[in-house]
Amino acid sequence: MAKERDHVNPDKLRRSLLDFADLIRKLDEEGGLVDSAPRLLKIMGDLRSVLFEYEVRSTGRLLPKSKEPPEVLEAQRIVEDAVRRLEEAEQDWGRGQNGQPPQDDKEEG
Repeated sequence: MAKERDHVNPDKLRRSLLDFADLIRKLDEEGGLVDSAPRLLKIMGDLRSVLFEYEVRSTGRLLPKSKEPPEVLEAQRIVEDAVRRLEEAEQDWGRGQNGQPPQDDKEEG
């Protein structure tokens, strides 16, 4: 699921936030704001996730400023690269040849 949100469209996010604000106003005008709490909590949770993804991946403002020496940063990069390669290898191992799942040599009875 994280892969789906790797890129958050700022215009779509803005529209979603404005739509949520309109929904709150409408519910308040109709007298159903408090009664809609479960629905609002669900929407707020979804928006919160997208907002967080936007802040971290698009702006980087929530990431800590690194004060590590260059040697430590390089070591972290190497480890992250190794983890990425391991994940890719694990995915490839599960596919078998030609991108197909491996077949058992045993015949099913």
